[in-house]
Amino acid sequence: MSSSAHLNIAVIGAGVVGTVTAYKLQKQRHNVTIYDSNEPGSVTSYGNAGTFANYACIPINNENIVKQLPSLIFGSNSPLSIQWQYSLKIFPWFREFIKFCKREQVSKIIQSLSSILRRSEISNQNLFKELNVSEIIREEEALYLYETELDFEKDRSNISLREKNGVILEYLDRDDVKDLEPNLKKNFFKGILFKNSKFTTNPEKFVKKIFSKFLDINGNIIKNQISGIDQAEKSTRIFLKDNSFYDYDKVIVCAGAWSNELAKYLGEKFPMITERGYHLMYPKKAHLINRPIGIGKFGFYFTPMEDGLRVAGTVEIGSNSKKLNNKRIKWMEKKTEETFNSIGHPKMVWLGYRPTLVDSLPVISCSTKNRNVIYNFGHQHLGLTLSSVSADIVTEIISETNTNFNIIPFSAGRFNSLNSYQ
Repeated sequence: MSSSAHLNIAVIGAGVVGTVTAYKLQKQRHNVTIYDSNEPGSVTSYGNAGTFANYACIPINNENIVKQLPSLIFGSNSPLSIQWQYSLKIFPWFREFIKFCKREQVSKIIQSLSSILRRSEISNQNLFKELNVSEIIREEEALYLYETELDFEKDRSNISLREKNGVILEYLDRDDVKDLEPNLKKNFFKGILFKNSKFTTNPEKFVKKIFSKFLDINGNIIKNQISGIDQAEKSTRIFLKDNSFYDYDKVIVCAGAWSNELAKYLGEKFPMITERGYHLMYPKKAHLINRPIGIGKFGFYFTPMEDGLRVAGTVEIGSNSKKLNNKRIKWMEKKTEETFNSIGHPKMVWLGYRPTLVDSLPVISCSTKNRNVIYNFGHQHLGLTLSSVSADIVTEIISETNTNFNIIPFSAGRFNSLNSYQ
């Protein structure tokens, strides 16, 4: 296909991944329509930690995961937990997840994540310049902290893997940490500064900036729910809840944790589960820190946002239900109180849903059932970080541009051998 061909394209999903994808395709002079029943950036993309995490190449997959099962299933005071009441639904996913926790598999995952993260740095930088978002993009680099020498030693192998895969680190001692972040209550043993990382003080505003640019160049949005996707004679047809339908040359699925429901219309199913991610908001407390701060054994970040101090993260594998896990929220509150003096209580608790595949990698490729449908979902914790580079890959697929980047690890067909997901 000639890169100059102007196509009618539907992008399903108005989170950060879908919105950036739609914007970049519209820039290529295609006719793009976003489909979402919610406002752009108002669901999962609203509540993330705000970090452009070029260093986040270590997946949740690890070879010791089986030993940790009891604490994962029955404990709420750990960075990674499982909603045991949904065990029947989760078990098939977890069985396949274990297969990707062998050392050789984890090594491949880290290499693939590192490769796409390196490419994301340039892509994000170019996007920032186009959007003129300097007022909400901060250059202060993310800081990772260790309370004790034992905590640091436990994570040393992951630190080495990051360095081996090109992540540039700066090691900080107790005094360095205190100089950078004097308002921390604890005297942390050691810190790591991830060089060239950045963050946004308002993830929702970031998405809305992109969406505004998309509209400025004649992009379109339809706020409706999709009830089906099918192959028409010469196009791909989208059916809506109001019984209307529209035909497109290409359909891009960027619906995050809801993408599997759309894939089923095409006869595909992916080994994906929902990660329930929380954030707590402490208004007027953003001044306490200067940058995103992650504490290894907590599994969440403190980020200074426009509207206060956001405490975001943890991994709770479960369902898309809106029911809050109050034990997890109380644990996050307790750890925040242990970290800062006079922090008070959060004024808001938020719950979002991350799409997590068994190998912790996104799907960015054509559907195996319909070559006119392209998937771009499953970014787990890295939707904000990888949104721009994922959009670049989608534009290259559509224009059939040759690229030196290896997209095979992100192929929709990579799970075809998983019997329980056929």
